[in-house]
Amino acid sequence: MSLEKGIPASFAGHTFELVGFTETDDDRKSSVSALISIDGGQAYAPAISKYKAMGMNIGTPSVKTSPIKDIYLTLEPPVRISSDAAKIKVFIKPMIMWLWIGGGLMALGTVLSAFPGKRRRPTDPTSAPVADEVTA
Repeated sequence: MSLEKGIPASFAGHTFELVGFTETDDDRKSSVSALISIDGGQAYAPAISKYKAMGMNIGTPSVKTSPIKDIYLTLEPPVRISSDAAKIKVFIKPMIMWLWIGGGLMALGTVLSAFPGKRRRPTDPTSAPVADEVTA
């Protein structure tokens, strides 16, 4: 999807708007991030970093998480900040948070099963004694 600064675009029931760019440069890498607003809310920042030792571009996605779905944004090279435009890819993955919740529940069950509670001794009676039958 191509975005131009200040012009919203729609995809899968969501609106995406390019707010701007940020650039960072340090000893190891230089990075360019696109600030993208989803549905008029918070701006997310997918980035492309170029590591000086390797000379390769490495993409860093940005993710909007909710209980219903996750929206992944990736920035596509080449990025020209002077053009005030960016190409992004959008991936919508349903119910990802529930995978993490289910995994946490399984971990909790594993911990609880590792430390079982008090158990009955095999020599304890399993039922109460039966009273003598009363004859009438």
